[in-house]
Amino acid sequence: MAEDRLDQLDYYTLLRIEPGASADEIRDAFHRFALRYHPDRFVTAAEEKRLRAGQIYRRGAEAYRVLTNHEARRRYDAGLGDGKLRLEPEARRFTDRAPSSNRLTVRSPRARPFATKALQAFRAGEYRTAKLNLQMALRHEPGNALLEARLAEVEERLARDG
Repeated sequence: MAEDRLDQLDYYTLLRIEPGASADEIRDAFHRFALRYHPDRFVTAAEEKRLRAGQIYRRGAEAYRVLTNHEARRRYDAGLGDGKLRLEPEARRFTDRAPSSNRLTVRSPRARPFATKALQAFRAGEYRTAKLNLQMALRHEPGNALLEARLAEVEERLARDG
């Protein structure tokens, strides 16, 4: 079987940004990435295409989470220097720490309770509940890259855990 091209891309290449990109540049790049690969764009596509788009989107969300977390990005950059294109799974854990840019927080008063419930559900291992609350939060604050990235992580957990 041929090697997957996705596994040959580092996070910067995947999001089409330079390694020195600021938090705002990363956010903007992820937003462009999400517009292209978000699973909602592929609901009527063939199953193979839907699955591939979901895989690409989850990897982009992973890149976003790592690159917007100062400590994770530092560890990623160090590993990248050694040829590692992805951060180790245990270092990519879901966190409740906000990314380095204040503009990435949940600003809508209507979205905030759903985001909070989603985090609580995630911590309790209730991924379906977390997904539902993240979807509701995104309805009140569409285009929030933080919420989109967390939703992608929850969907990844659901897909992995069956």
